[in-house]
Amino acid sequence: MDTETAHKLARRIMDEAADLTPAKTLELIDTYVAHNYSLLCREPILKAEGPWLYTKHRRIFDGVAAYSAANLGHGHPLVRETLKAFLGSHAPTVLGRFMADPYLALFGRKVCEMSGFESFLPANGGVEGPEAAIKLARRWAHAQGKKRPEILYANRCFHGRTLTVTQMFDLDEHAARDGFGPWPEGFKRIAYNDLRAVADAVNENTAAIIVEPIQGEGGINVPDEGYLRALIELGREHKFLVIFDEVQTGWARTGEMFAWMHEGPEARPDIMCIGKSVSGGFAPVGGILASRKLMDLFGPGSHGSTFGGCPISSCIAYAALCAIEEEKLVEQAQEKGEYVWQRLQEIAESAPRIKELRGKGMMFGIELTQDGPDGHHFSELLLEKGAILKDTHKWVLRFTPPIVARREDLDFVLGCIGQVFAGAAASA
Repeated sequence: MDTETAHKLARRIMDEAADLTPAKTLELIDTYVAHNYSLLCREPILKAEGPWLYTKHRRIFDGVAAYSAANLGHGHPLVRETLKAFLGSHAPTVLGRFMADPYLALFGRKVCEMSGFESFLPANGGVEGPEAAIKLARRWAHAQGKKRPEILYANRCFHGRTLTVTQMFDLDEHAARDGFGPWPEGFKRIAYNDLRAVADAVNENTAAIIVEPIQGEGGINVPDEGYLRALIELGREHKFLVIFDEVQTGWARTGEMFAWMHEGPEARPDIMCIGKSVSGGFAPVGGILASRKLMDLFGPGSHGSTFGGCPISSCIAYAALCAIEEEKLVEQAQEKGEYVWQRLQEIAESAPRIKELRGKGMMFGIELTQDGPDGHHFSELLLEKGAILKDTHKWVLRFTPPIVARREDLDFVLGCIGQVFAGAAASA
């Protein structure tokens, strides 16, 4: 296809999307797309910039940052300009991993330098991290002579929705679990934030434990100080690996580059899963990090992905990591997190429907009392006022705004929260 024709057809594609009415957009989604998600906002989003989403008629504050995939906000200029330059260079967007790629080289070095790990296995979406980590832990366990490797996981966890980790949803999460068995063997559920439960569950076949340093989907559950460090100690004592899933908590979300860092270098896991904001929200990028010795258990043919680590994804992710450093995102999360936490506490003091506030850095959970409208109702009220906060486990509102949001942006969404909880619907 010649360039002139491509320009005309590209313009037609863009115009076709812009010309869709809201009603037609919803009709096409309902007709042709699987119904595995329900829509909170039924106004099509036409533009996004920083913490703001734009429909045809209004702007909406993204108070979940696309589940922490947009820590840098939407459309960060460094990532956008790098992507434009990449496309203009005519570099290959995808290659077989049997060919060398300078963008993967740069991305791999950068992600290891920023995390302190020695080796990186690239992947696509976040769930591929836990899947790869489980494979690596099992291979390690077999090398240690463990005959039937077993993985421990925590209640209220969330590690994705592929078959292996779907069994990890709590038993009462029927939409997520029902009808997908039988489950892969070799997994055991334990209580979160309970070291005794870990010690009691360990046996000679324990290969690893996988936990989120702060549970996101489970309701922003923050473990006791020292819990993560103690897991590492138990792993050393009983000879099992510790896997931290930092897909949601990573890349400055909690006020450290990774949430385990709050407990110091002694809390470093054997394997760390990453995703979401590693690409600045521009592409599905994920993976796992580990020591070189451990990662070398993966040899050619043992694991792979066509698009994992492909040139365009690697270029985007490298630019996003540079942006995280240039923006001093960790410092931003610390400073803004303190401000937001103080404001939320002030709101909670006069809001009888707020049972508890939880959080760290720019990751907050607002738990409601169960004697009135549930979290989804509050999500709808907040959307009416121009802000998105997403309910989870029915009684918790997840509030994880883009870390780059300015003070005036945060004041807007905090004002919305205050108004909603001061209203009649917030009364017990």
